[in-house]
Amino acid sequence: MGLLTPSPSINYNFVAGVYAFCAVLSVFLWVLQQYTDAVEGFYIVLAPFIPCFVWSWLVRQRWLQERHEAGKEQAKTESKKDQ
Repeated sequence: MGLLTPSPSINYNFVAGVYAFCAVLSVFLWVLQQYTDAVEGFYIVLAPFIPCFVWSWLVRQRWLQERHEAGKEQAKTESKKDQ
């Protein structure tokens, strides 16, 4: 199993969504830091979610592609059964 190989039991829409939320929050805190000293350095805690989001997006694309291909294969098998 490779680094970018999706696991069939994981919903990568959810994983990518959570990582995206935390990445956006990190960027928001960084921008907020530029205007106020009250949140200085808070974005560092959430910064690792940015590369995690990129990874999850790549895996999600492969996961969706595999699901689409499996759906096409299943439809082809069902149409053969109907004939």
